[in-house]
Amino acid sequence: MTTAIAPKNSHAARTPGDKTLTKGLQLLEALAQCEAPRGISELAHQLSLTKSNVHRLLQTLARCGYVTQEASTERYLLSAKLWQVSRRTNPSDALQRLARPILRRIVEQTNESVIFAIVEQDGLIVVDQVETPIPVRVVFFSIGQSFPIDRVIMMGKGLTALQLIALAARPEADALAVLRKLQEQLRKGKSFVDAQLSQISATRKSGFAVNRGEWVTGATAVAVPVFGVAQNLIGMLSCFGPADRFTESGISKVRKILALGADDLSLQLHKS
Repeated sequence: MTTAIAPKNSHAARTPGDKTLTKGLQLLEALAQCEAPRGISELAHQLSLTKSNVHRLLQTLARCGYVTQEASTERYLLSAKLWQVSRRTNPSDALQRLARPILRRIVEQTNESVIFAIVEQDGLIVVDQVETPIPVRVVFFSIGQSFPIDRVIMMGKGLTALQLIALAARPEADALAVLRKLQEQLRKGKSFVDAQLSQISATRKSGFAVNRGEWVTGATAVAVPVFGVAQNLIGMLSCFGPADRFTESGISKVRKILALGADDLSLQLHKS
């Protein structure tokens, strides 16, 4: 790592905020050097900082969306935000270029519309979408739309398959807090929370989510996660369409095609 040397009489060199910024950038570089999540103690040792200092910096970076914490180990890793910021004027452009060929292939293989959405802190952003050429189709989203994870999306009746994937990647307590907000918005009873927790648990175990009209009557959606190199959730791929085209065997086929697409997209993100 090359470190720039500032003149000794530089005002910026004597500014406390500059020191904090430097430490934060060094922390990002340290996280980028290793594909596996890293703990506070090892980062503090590598950077010759106190553990409390590293913890404060990580919390700031997490609030800004540049760092995420792995729920199972409480270790830290880079989010997709830094990758996006390092590209272009419009963060989604680079992601669209990577995702579009994969989405087109999925549409050719399934004859259904497909979207790629990413997770940004507590929201979902639709990065790209390719619609089926079949005249009878379901149109839900548009590129660039964003949705809070803890809100009912587009006047639906429940959770989308996208939300199920996002919540399955979070600790149970966090998922429960979101479900209680949704329960209040939908004016549902306690059974709603229990049923959704059951769906989230099933999604965690199976690695995919299915929504059979629970969000919008007459529409079915299948979604799979897209993971980063450290198995952190970056986003999801989802196919959706009229329910009568999604038989059980059809859902199984779509799920497998989506899973292959997600693996391919994860690989492309890692290479870029």
